[in-house]
Amino acid sequence: MENLPKICVDTTDAFMTTERFGIREEVIRWIKEVGIDNKVTVIISRSDTETVKRGRSNKIIFGCDKGGKHKISDSGTQSASKKCGCPFKIRSTPAKDGSGWKIDVKCGLHNHGLPDRLEGHSFIGRLTTDEKQHVADLAKRHVAPRNILLSLQDKFPENVTRITQVYKHKSVIEKEIRGPRSEIQHLFKLIEDAGYVYWSRKKDDSEVVREIFWAHPDSVKLLNIFPIVLVMDNTYKTNKYRQPLFEIVGMTSTELTFAVGFAYMESEQTENFCWVLEKLKELFVKKDMCPQVILTDRDLALMKAIEVVFPNSINLLCRFHINKNVGAKCKQHVVNDLQKTIDTLWMEVVWASDEA
Repeated sequence: MENLPKICVDTTDAFMTTERFGIREEVIRWIKEVGIDNKVTVIISRSDTETVKRGRSNKIIFGCDKGGKHKISDSGTQSASKKCGCPFKIRSTPAKDGSGWKIDVKCGLHNHGLPDRLEGHSFIGRLTTDEKQHVADLAKRHVAPRNILLSLQDKFPENVTRITQVYKHKSVIEKEIRGPRSEIQHLFKLIEDAGYVYWSRKKDDSEVVREIFWAHPDSVKLLNIFPIVLVMDNTYKTNKYRQPLFEIVGMTSTELTFAVGFAYMESEQTENFCWVLEKLKELFVKKDMCPQVILTDRDLALMKAIEVVFPNSINLLCRFHINKNVGAKCKQHVVNDLQKTIDTLWMEVVWASDEA
């Protein structure tokens, strides 16, 4: 113990016990619970089971998660490690008199400080079998990860999991559901199973998908009933591929909106928009039917595509984007006292009944 650094924490008394445990699982549970109570992350360093082979006996060796030495990989890349050769060691074996498993603290010292709290710890924060099932049940019901975490903390008060663990387990569940299919193959399967109308096109002669457009059957029905006004816009950074998601929204006679269709696009060129709008055009039952008004932001490529595919439609610019631009320009060129006045005057222009 002479080689221990100045930081030295003694947890011997916490793990000292004369209690006997019926089975090894009870020993493991007790030691880990005591470890959590004392901010010590206990791991199983070695576990042997008695067999006919010589030298094998029932025993469990527990250690600290910071025990051992960091191994440098052959690749030469540097990686962080929390291992610092912590000497903490507990040995558990069945008592010779058959009274159960006993615990022997070989070394209760730690050559490092202990955390104030274990929340977010990579080992302690791992989900148990029951917690994993709880996450899976809520994920199937499309509960948001932040609400799944709150539910976990309510149902399992001792849980110290962070939201990262919830996201990781959700990813594992999704991979299990997807099986050997790639993500795009699984997307196609889900679309087909749900009965969506969809089209896709590939890049040249490869298997790489350039664009995919899909629409729900009910959306197609609503589109043909209310084809007068459509709103189109792109959302960004909504998926890990950083592809723009093109959204088309319709409006009913009672001024309620409904989703018409969606498309993932390779890029935002006129040619890409033309392909999507051509597929939108195929959703109309009557071939001569087209939207009277299409509302967009000032995306010149999209505006050009609308002129090509829907030449008889009126393309209006979105008031929200215009107001946003007006506000931004006001901050740049107008003193604070006049900004509110200009905003009021501008809204009078927007809501004017006629051009004059």
